[in-house]
Amino acid sequence: MGIVLSVLVAVFVTGCGADGESDKNKANDESASGKALFIRNGCAVCHGNAGRGDGPVASSLKPPPRDFRDRASYKKGRGVEAISETIKLGVPKSAMPAYPHIVPADRRLLALFIESLQSENSSDDNEE
Repeated sequence: MGIVLSVLVAVFVTGCGADGESDKNKANDESASGKALFIRNGCAVCHGNAGRGDGPVASSLKPPPRDFRDRASYKKGRGVEAISETIKLGVPKSAMPAYPHIVPADRRLLALFIESLQSENSSDDNEE
């Protein structure tokens, strides 16, 4: 009976670890897909490849593009839903256009990538 219990515990522990790994792999895959969409949709032209607001045309834009690492600079919220909505609607009185043609699933992946760029050291003001 002790062997059976040991096997069951081992299976349970291994299974739990695998789920955590699976979730981490899924998050990494989604972030990579979001980054590819970020490049493909031209976001990097303004925001730069790393989302620092330093793309090739950034210096010509007023106000300048957002540095996605700065959590305090998100005007409409910094969570996935808020970022996705900003991508859809754009930002009035800025150079950020609306992208309503990007399907919701792709906007979500873009938002997940952008959220992954947020610095842990930035202000926690302006939650979703």
